[in-house]
Amino acid sequence: MKKVTFKEYFATLLGGLWQAILWVIGLFGYKDESSFGKVVKRIFASCATILLILFTGCVLYAFATEVVYDEWLRPHINDKVWNEKHISNHIVFQQMYYSDKGRVYDKNKRIVLLNDVDWVVTSSDKDSLAVFARNGKRGYINRFTGEIAIPENYTRAWVFSESLAAVEKNGELLFIDHSGRVVIDKDFQVHFDGPKYAFKNGYCMIKNPVDGKMGLIDRTGRWAINAEYDNLFNNEGFWQVEKDGCVGLYTADLDLLFPVENTAINVYDDYIEVRHADHIARRYDHDGNMIVNFVIDEVNNLQYETTELRNDMESVDGEYTDNKIYGIADCQRYLVRSGNYSTPDYYGLLNRDGRIVTPPIYTSIEAIGKNLYLCQPDGVIVNNKGEIVK
Repeated sequence: MKKVTFKEYFATLLGGLWQAILWVIGLFGYKDESSFGKVVKRIFASCATILLILFTGCVLYAFATEVVYDEWLRPHINDKVWNEKHISNHIVFQQMYYSDKGRVYDKNKRIVLLNDVDWVVTSSDKDSLAVFARNGKRGYINRFTGEIAIPENYTRAWVFSESLAAVEKNGELLFIDHSGRVVIDKDFQVHFDGPKYAFKNGYCMIKNPVDGKMGLIDRTGRWAINAEYDNLFNNEGFWQVEKDGCVGLYTADLDLLFPVENTAINVYDDYIEVRHADHIARRYDHDGNMIVNFVIDEVNNLQYETTELRNDMESVDGEYTDNKIYGIADCQRYLVRSGNYSTPDYYGLLNRDGRIVTPPIYTSIEAIGKNLYLCQPDGVIVNNKGEIVK
């Protein structure tokens, strides 16, 4: 085979472009063979040649940087990573800065255990198996050895909790053990709204994919709390449920502590505070025994407008003004918050001795006299004894 020199290559290339341009121009009826016509044709040929060279250069540059260097050279000459997450003491997940893929790496042995890994997630209870994703599938690796414990056979998978893990396979939600054996298969389906299937104190939250209602299953897959609640979550060891805007609370053993009829429930280290449907807040110990029978969030003095006027000695534009004088009402207004954004806060009256004059049944209270108060939403007038004045 005869070798072609660089000069011969470009001469042939330019000649071919010239013929192509003549053909294109000929399609429009341009037959000028004068010196001017030849110059025009040469300009067209030069511009086309430059464009072709630029295009060829761009293609070669992209191939060299994105294929030759990134995929063939850089993995062997550059070990830098932009993120490194420990799976265990010496097994790490490394995310390469030049690729969307990562790898599982043994830092002691300095070997790659698993390539082309999208991500690895360990469980909060430090289970020995960690879930990983690769090529659109998910499986589990031993986080102490980096070896695959359960192959990536699942479309979705969640971390192990209390020795069980939820997986999705063929559209079904299953629960497996450390060997990959299915231990719960009850025709459950994965809900679309970002579920986090994890066992807590022997129970796992399941959401009905049809109506979104939530319930609890035990380790056998049996319903411990039927899927009838709008929301359900573990609150400091208790199971809090919500339905139709009301809140209830179950113990860790699923005994009903407070029925689903309250506006809010807050669990603290030493007590549980319940905002009841009658707008009264009370505190209980963790066994449900009442320790504070009336909780007030805020107390304010109430001012009312008197018939007296005070002359302002400072004039405005040469004129003196009179200011109204306000008095302090005998009763104070106290606030009990509902604890729920969809439910208003309520107010009641409290005398100066700290005695409750009215329960918190009003959405607002305004003093209209020393011993008279306008109460909403009904617009009734109440006296210092809590009696409605007709």
